Amino acid sequence: MCGRYAVTLPPDAMATLFGSADRPNLAPRWNVAPTQLAPMVAIGQAGDTRILQARWGLRPAWMAKDPPTGPLFNARGETVADKPSFRTAFARKRCLIPADGFYEWKRDGKQRTPYFIARPDGQPVAFAGLWEAAKDEDGGLLLSMSIVTTAARESFRELHDRFPVVIEPDHWRMWLTASTPPDTLKHLLVPPPDGVMVPRQVSDRVNKVSHDDAECLKPID
Repeated sequence: MCGRYAVTLPPDAMATLFGSADRPNLAPRWNVAPTQLAPMVAIGQAGDTRILQARWGLRPAWMAKDPPTGPLFNARGETVADKPSFRTAFARKRCLIPADGFYEWKRDGKQRTPYFIARPDGQPVAFAGLWEAAKDEDGGLLLSMSIVTTAARESFRELHDRFPVVIEPDHWRMWLTASTPPDTLKHLLVPPPDGVMVPRQVSDRVNKVSHDDAECLKPID
């Protein structure tokens, strides 16, 4: 599961990183939650790399409204090729979701302690994502996305048994290109090796969705 994450990379730096001409007016986000807007990277109709904002919580195009359980903000990598809610997007509408890292909570009885999981050098990551375009309740266009997750490595499971799939730069174009056969992508749907991303305890300020500032990432010694 990935239920909160941060993305603070400035628009110019994001555009340079992903090779896009887009310079969207994106404010830094320290506490992105499901149903909120966040950036995604996808291939446009002209074959160019686009940076767009999408709602975090996938709604397949064939759904008139969100399912009763709510928007689909995570997609299990083990079943993404076959599950009706995700298989069309996995076949043709894959995206990258830029992030600094993501949050998980360690449970100890009723106590929930937040941790931020990120690269040790502070560099951004790109989560594997799926996107869809559907009509919203007012007849407008709703761009939505979901983060693909997989089973966590043993070293991480004291925090959670799921982990976002991280796509490394060498595989970005292959992942984004609609013509890439889905079967050739399944080997990417694994957790990163130990040490690629590490947890650190952070302020419990992140527990409230309304808190969205740098204090959410304040380390706790």
